[in-house]
Amino acid sequence: MAEIFERFGPIARELLAAWLRLPREGVVPDRDSFDPMAIRRILPVISLIERKGEETWCYRLVGSEIERRWGRRITGMDVIQGVSPEAAAMIREELRTVVEWPCGSWSQRRISLRSGRVAAVQTVRLPLRVKDGTVSQILSCSGELSGDGSAAADPTREIVRIVEHQFFDIGAGLPTQSTLVPRVR
Repeated sequence: MAEIFERFGPIARELLAAWLRLPREGVVPDRDSFDPMAIRRILPVISLIERKGEETWCYRLVGSEIERRWGRRITGMDVIQGVSPEAAAMIREELRTVVEWPCGSWSQRRISLRSGRVAAVQTVRLPLRVKDGTVSQILSCSGELSGDGSAAADPTREIVRIVEHQFFDIGAGLPTQSTLVPRVR
């Protein structure tokens, strides 16, 4: 398990450290205990995803850098909008597993940018419990791995593919299938 954490970039490490410090009963911390100012430095690349139905997920809050990369406001948008059919199936399964098991999720994604450039993005997702006691929100961070800043003038067009994925244990063990395998067409 330690090897997955070695693959985390600095943003993912900072988010995980803040999440681990949150008070909790059981494995998953309450959303109300999360203070966004505790991760002020990385807030622009943080999103809060909420389950709205069995297969429906929306962005409840989205950091300014993520919205800038997409070139539009995505707060309130369905998470699957702007995602290829291949990636959509994996993302639905990923989100469902993070809240139902519960566990953390790490992935590397390929995104297509409006210029035609394809970039690698690392994403980490962690579950949160809401007031009614259900685990139905996910704290997520997303950062381009190149770090060269070229995404500034090149908004995201689509999440094309999940290249690598791994669930990680947050105290409830791991699901039987600890990785999501990209479907080959």
